[in-house]
Order: sequence, then C-alpha cells, then structure tokens
Amino acid sequence: MKYTPREIVDEVNVTPVHPLVNFGYLIGTVVLAAVALYVGLGVAGAQIAARMGPQAESKLGEVIFENVFSAMPLTTEGPDYEYLATLAESLKSDALEQRPELKLHILAEPLPNAMVSAGGYVYVTQGLLDDAQSENELAFVLAHELGHYEHRDNLRSLGRSLVFLSLNTAFAASGVQLPPFLTGSIGLADLHYSREQEQRADVYALEIMHDRYGHVDHALDFFERLNEEELDLGAANQFLEWQSTHPLTESRIEHLEELAAQRGWAVEGAPTALPNQ
Repeated sequence: MKYTPREIVDEVNVTPVHPLVNFGYLIGTVVLAAVALYVGLGVAGAQIAARMGPQAESKLGEVIFENVFSAMPLTTEGPDYEYLATLAESLKSDALEQRPELKLHILAEPLPNAMVSAGGYVYVTQGLLDDAQSENELAFVLAHELGHYEHRDNLRSLGRSLVFLSLNTAFAASGVQLPPFLTGSIGLADLHYSREQEQRADVYALEIMHDRYGHVDHALDFFERLNEEELDLGAANQFLEWQSTHPLTESRIEHLEELAAQRGWAVEGAPTALPNQ
C-alpha cells in the first residue's frame, strides 16, 4: 500500500480557542489554586492555634494585653464594673470553665463596642454601657463576645494571620510580588471567613438569651438602633457586606429573627432593667 502523507497546514499548532480565552482560563486557574492554597494553610493554622492549651493561651493573652491594651484608659473597679463582671460570669457556658478565667475591662471610649482577645480578656466600652437601655441587649453583646471566646475565634484568626504574614514574608524575601487581583481574591476569602465567625457568635448569643430570659425580646435592641443610623444604599449594601468583616446590621437582625421563628422561641417579653434604671 502506498503511503500518502497528509498536507501540512499552517494552523497545525494553533488552538481553535481564542488566546484571550486561554489566558482567562490560566488566570482563573492560578487564582483558584492560590486561594485554595491560602484557605488550606489558613485552616491548618487556625486548627493548630485553636488547640492551644490554657497555660499557653494565658501567656499569649498577657503578651497581647501588655503590648496592645495596657496603655489604654481601662477601668477594673466601680459599680458598673462589678455589675458587668457578674453578668459576664453568669453568661458563661460549662465549656468555658476549662478555659482561662474572664478578665473584664471597661474601656473609656465613647463609641459603643465590645471585644474579646486571647486569654479571656473582655473589653467593653463606656459608650456601650451608656447606650444600653436594658440588661437584655447588654447581655446579648457580652454573650456574642463569649461566643467568639468559646469558639476560639480569636486564636483561629491569629493562626490565619500568621500564615498570611509568613507567606507574604516568604514571597517578599524571594522577590516575588503577588498581583493585586490575587491578593484581593485572598482578602475576600478572609473577609468571608470573618463574617461566618460573626454569624456563629450571633447564634450562640441568641441561644443564651432564650435560655436565660425565656424569650429573645429586646436582645437585638442595640442593633435595631444601630441599623436606624446606617445608610440604606439598596443593591450596594450587598457589595459593602462583601468588603466587611461583619454582616450588615440589617442582615444580622433578619437572620436572628428567622432563627427565633424556626426554633419557636418567644419573641415577646419584658425587658430586664439595668441597675441604674
């Protein structure tokens, strides 16, 4: 049989797919791989940090306090402090009995806020105490921070941050600079992780409110007032939420109200007055 070679055409090494489409696939693959790598390492770092023992956590908490908070105007005495410390202790779950004891501080800051750091350090601003109109809403904010503490969110976030810092340092040392679109994608993944932590802490707090008061009424009053002060930007709200460490206040309220309805919790009840009311 006679061999007849095929005719060589000019397009033999040319892909039928447009080069820009191939480039898009390449960029997408790189982004997905980088985000997956970061998420995987972040999860590993978070899990390792979350398994820190009480003694190590206490020492870490002391270091953070001395280097970050000790220079701030803090109060650990007075009627407000005694009441707040007693309320926080009464909201602790059995799981927290195995963790470092709570160390409550009132921060002389006019903006209403609260936070918790490693080692059981809880900070409540004077602005939150002045703004609170019932024990229910104050207890919800405290329980939310205790939710972060029980879930070890502060330790997990610290572990993830150390991973990201280590990666950036390694890239910088090798002369590699990550492109903005890649760091932006990683940043959005981290923000999503933070919002999930906030939602879990919200659910934790609402459960405590129901168990403590027999209803969840007035627990969200602080957020209701906060929501009234925030601008409603319509469809842009969703974009703003993607760029935030916390869910939008309106979203938080709606989610918790839906949760209460699903679980059949009482949503009406009398508020518990604060000592100075």
